[in-house]
Amino acid sequence: MAKINSEMIHSEEDLARLLEQLAANAWPPRERADLGNWRLRANDGVTRRANSVLAAGAFPEGDWLEAIEGFYRNRGISPCFQVSNSSPSELDGLLEHRGYSAFMQCFMMAASCEEILKRTEQITSWSAKFALEVDDGWLDDFLVLEDFPNERKESYRSIFKGIMVPKCFVSVLENGERIGLASAVLERGWAGISNVIVDPRHRRKGVAGSIFRALCEWSLAQGAQHIYLQVLRKNAGALDLYNKLGFSVVSEYHYRIHND
Repeated sequence: MAKINSEMIHSEEDLARLLEQLAANAWPPRERADLGNWRLRANDGVTRRANSVLAAGAFPEGDWLEAIEGFYRNRGISPCFQVSNSSPSELDGLLEHRGYSAFMQCFMMAASCEEILKRTEQITSWSAKFALEVDDGWLDDFLVLEDFPNERKESYRSIFKGIMVPKCFVSVLENGERIGLASAVLERGWAGISNVIVDPRHRRKGVAGSIFRALCEWSLAQGAQHIYLQVLRKNAGALDLYNKLGFSVVSEYHYRIHND
């Protein structure tokens, strides 16, 4: 990632802070409140990223923990923090002492579109379809492939519709059937990739590589030369794929939640 030259990036720490901010912007919750430099996010409890504090920067002034816990409990959501290298060094231990449990260890990873295109191939039996807004067909297939209950549909629709433009929702099709999908959002020359899903009946056939190839072609056409994503550290299959595609780890983060 040393060749990246944007946003006055001079170090891995600069890159990590930038991608953390872009990733937060790319997944908008129904509600957002700022407390100092920290960002409080609430989305009816659907997705951890949209229902946690992005604790980036110095501690807010005053009794910040009481204010944050009140914000979430008033909405019926367990208080939760996203803790990263951008968080105050004392935060993790303080939360642990207050009964917050750590979970969801994650990596932020990045790669150049050029490198991904070198490592993937065009498969002519499949086609890629792009939509600039989410529709019911894409959203229904997303829920089915993720094995999510239909009750989450409107919460996800709210997130997807709230994502800034330019954005896209890509489908890889075989004979008109959606066998894989993903979403992307562009900001400041970067494309954030989320929701990469392949139909279980079509895994290990190169569908995921085709998804990333299509997203890189779209991103380059929009002026973005690099992409980033977030992935669970325990997801060995996804990490193996991303390493083969040329991704490298930029930073790490985890969540701490207080289960009342």
